[in-house]
Amino acid sequence: MVSKEAGVLVPDAVVVSAAELAKVVGTDLQTVNNWIRRGIISRTPIGGRQVKSRLFAKEEVYKAALKNGLVKLGIPPSSASDAINKLWKDWDKKDIPGKQRLYAVVLPSGGKLMVTLCIQQKSGGPLYKYKSGDTRGTKSIVKKDLPQQAFAMIPISDVLDNVNSRLSELLLGTTKARFSRA
Repeated sequence: MVSKEAGVLVPDAVVVSAAELAKVVGTDLQTVNNWIRRGIISRTPIGGRQVKSRLFAKEEVYKAALKNGLVKLGIPPSSASDAINKLWKDWDKKDIPGKQRLYAVVLPSGGKLMVTLCIQQKSGGPLYKYKSGDTRGTKSIVKKDLPQQAFAMIPISDVLDNVNSRLSELLLGTTKARFSRA
């Protein structure tokens, strides 16, 4: 299956090597190797089985980029991984309406990190809780107040767009064509 965007056909089943993953998510190869060893990131099964090859699916590249964003904020990799894996499980991964951006508000709760998905108009304004499965572009009626304690906010839309751009440069040799997030 392929996605069509900007007149370029791109396979949905994109896989990248460990070195390419490091380049795309903005970290070094040693960090990627450590994350593989610790189970922070998962290799892509080939032919339905886990092999020693160090190839990563597009979805794992997105998750690694989000995890790296939290690690850069000082959150330990294992906690960042747990938070992003929970976010990825809860999020329906449908494209959000074009005039909105998707964010994750991450805050400590009971020794773990709690993640709330929110949307905001590209022009700014308040955050609203993201309604899973809402493809009409209507916003949730629940406004999200920022927490009173320390928290992190991940600009998911921007991170995924940045990953798409880097994947385009890496695999297509251009910055003009962009991959779809789907």
